[in-house]
Amino acid sequence: MKKLLAIVLVLGFLFVDMLFFHDIFKAGEVTTLPQYLTGILSIPVMLLSLHTLLHKGKKAKNT
Repeated sequence: MKKLLAIVLVLGFLFVDMLFFHDIFKAGEVTTLPQYLTGILSIPVMLLSLHTLLHKGKKAKNT
């Protein structure tokens, strides 16, 4: 379940960031504070999600 959530988060933020960067190159487009905050927030969320996906599933062997 964690891996599915991580995949959804990564794909969702990539999609939102793609839309943001597509709009930033339009003439006369104004970038708002929420757009910048979304971009900044996406970095740690994607890093944590990718860490979850790439983690080798180390679980406690005592349980």
